[in-house]
Amino acid sequence: MDDDFSQLEAELKRLRPAAPPRTMVARLERELGPAEARPTSGRLTREWWFWAGTLPAAAAVAVMLLVASRNVPAKSKIAPAPLVAAAAAASEPEPAVFKPVAAENVLYAVADEGLVTLADGTAARRERLNFVDTITWKNPRTNASVRWTVPREEIRVVPVKFQ
Repeated sequence: MDDDFSQLEAELKRLRPAAPPRTMVARLERELGPAEARPTSGRLTREWWFWAGTLPAAAAVAVMLLVASRNVPAKSKIAPAPLVAAAAAASEPEPAVFKPVAAENVLYAVADEGLVTLADGTAARRERLNFVDTITWKNPRTNASVRWTVPREEIRVVPVKFQ
């Protein structure tokens, strides 16, 4: 397999691009004019665009790092927690009392599964409904809230009366 790749590589190394047709070269020289006559002073070079984009980006990164380093507190400025807080944490915490404040059922898909025959021989239509149930609880003392979201699938069998 390496031999196949080495043959392919050698073949690719021997390939050379074809020279452009003389008519195309003549047309380009005619449209662009001779290289000495083209003005370059009014044009921006590729290097200028590179530096014009790179330098402001580097300056922005440097400023962000400087601001971020000033917002980090030094280790010597961190004070140990007072003993009162440790004693309060060791005591029995008050249980959180959450009360339900909102309930929401959102129907997002309905599928009609067609007619079915029940055990007693009557015809019925089977439907599959998909819901998302969301219940929100809130602790009135701390304003903390808990949201519980669960998907639910419901299958209904609705009797059909033919007239």
